Amino acid sequence: MTGDSVKSGQIAPHTWNIVNIGEEPYQLDVTWDIGAMGQSKHHIAHDYFNLTDELMNQDHKADSSLPECKSKKANYYVQRGCSFQMRHRLMAYIDRLIEKNEQIYEFRAEGRLNKVAIEKVVADHIVQKLHEQGRSSVGIKTCSNRELGIYRIEIS
Repeated sequence: MTGDSVKSGQIAPHTWNIVNIGEEPYQLDVTWDIGAMGQSKHHIAHDYFNLTDELMNQDHKADSSLPECKSKKANYYVQRGCSFQMRHRLMAYIDRLIEKNEQIYEFRAEGRLNKVAIEKVVADHIVQKLHEQGRSSVGIKTCSNRELGIYRIEIS
């Protein structure tokens, strides 16, 4: 797929892929996932892994139209069960991760859930729960792709 990418107001020529998984086409941009890792060599980003046209069009503009990509089934976050439209389901997921003593909380917020300050809400919830468990000092590092509704919170 060829077209333009838009990042920080800059438009640049770019290429990415359309892949077929189980009879469904998806948009995939491995290049931008590599860039989404930032300075972390231990984190592999999946922000642009099997997206719908609607999501990819947030910051990619195709030169031509190819197969319509509208399924979410093979999206990385959907497959992992960490894509949410409702706050109570997201918070239940976060609580399960806290119970498992996880250090990384990664999820995708869809629809209206992505419109609120969900990153702060979740980070505050994690800190509160950890304080209740007796952890007095909790470090938080966040990384997000708000356009796609993807959030990563690391605890130290």
